[in-house]
Amino acid sequence: MGIAETIRAYRVRAGKSAQQVASDLGINEAWYQDLETYDDELASTLTLFQAKHLATLLGVELSDLLVENEHAGRKVGLLDLPTIARKHIEAENLSIEEFENLVGWEVAGFLESPVAAAAEMPIAFLRDLSNHLGVSLLSLLVEEHAH
Repeated sequence: MGIAETIRAYRVRAGKSAQQVASDLGINEAWYQDLETYDDELASTLTLFQAKHLATLLGVELSDLLVENEHAGRKVGLLDLPTIARKHIEAENLSIEEFENLVGWEVAGFLESPVAAAAEMPIAFLRDLSNHLGVSLLSLLVEEHAH
């Protein structure tokens, strides 16, 4: 079962309509329907905080809605990721711009304020950054849940 089907199954189990969940999330119903239709929609459109809110609305943990990548990598917290990224950039002798080109996202803002960036950027940003750095995406998300 893919992520979209999983979201739908949890919503049905929670006894909520798509309209209710969309309203509670603060998104329109068409956007929410995409979450239940396309597996990549959650990571590509929701922020970490929106995804956590969705999990709460559905009565599950965020990790229940995400599929860990095959290369799980090191387990680190969200607040440790900027330090890991800076060390990687230095070790590889890269400029911020070169690193951003490799990751496919602008990372300068994240390095300065990871929580603010996580509130604004889709989960796909954290996924791509963590994959590039060999870090477990789920450890970022679940560890942050403990704060």
